[in-house]
Amino acid sequence: MKKRIGLIVIIAVIISVGIYFHIIKENPFPYTGEYKELYTAAVYSIPDSEGYMFHGEAAYDSDIYIWEQDEYGRTLFSYCEDYENEVFALIICQSYDEKNVMFYPDANYVLTKVDSRYAYENVDEDHLMRMTEELYLNHKDDLKTVNDWNKPIDKTKCVSYSITDHKTFPKNTYSLSVKKCNEILKVHSDTLYLSKPESAPHRYHNILQTDKNGLVLHEIYGVHADSKYYIKLFVITDKNGNYNKEHGIHIVVSSHDSNRISDIYNVDDITEFKKKNGWEYNFSEITE
Repeated sequence: MKKRIGLIVIIAVIISVGIYFHIIKENPFPYTGEYKELYTAAVYSIPDSEGYMFHGEAAYDSDIYIWEQDEYGRTLFSYCEDYENEVFALIICQSYDEKNVMFYPDANYVLTKVDSRYAYENVDEDHLMRMTEELYLNHKDDLKTVNDWNKPIDKTKCVSYSITDHKTFPKNTYSLSVKKCNEILKVHSDTLYLSKPESAPHRYHNILQTDKNGLVLHEIYGVHADSKYYIKLFVITDKNGNYNKEHGIHIVVSSHDSNRISDIYNVDDITEFKKKNGWEYNFSEITE
């Protein structure tokens, strides 16, 4: 009898863990590559960054390529964590030391989509450089201007994060329930709302970022079980899960909207979305 109970407990734990990872995507694959400080800047700069490449049953480190550094230590680099979806980023990190990394939030990166081969294993070291050279040439000057390239570091304009090998959030950060996700999806797409909302259309949701006062930026992804329709939303809630019905939801991707069919979003749109919802950055107060 004891053996049977033990087996039941083990099965229950396995099922619970499986459900947990289905509902909230976590990063079970710590970064093991070079430039951990730049990796940290990337995963906390790009809202929906996950921090690793996943293909089939295998996981791979994100890819980083350094283009240049200025006389104050700023680093301009390319970043990719998904060659399959072909999403690439150009990012500026303001500064880093042995423990922390600093950057200008929502002003230090630009995204693009590049026609790249599905490459995960045995990728040559220049692959990311070749894939993002055009992105670098087209956006480096504007990105440098906004990020005060070759000017003294202004830490009061920076946010700071401890260097890490995976994205983390403050303890007890509010997470949306499946029921709440489906309620939000219903409001923005009746097409997705099926007869059993507890099982569909919600596929996953993810905590993306938190602000100074506990506001949370969430991602919700919904798919119609009987069609190819899908939608991805960003939602901002307070620490108790409340959100602004008028301004608290931003449609990122919708297969029914020709203007929103790409995973590439405009950084300015995200900044404006946060501003409308009272987002406050946790700027550094250190001055020299």
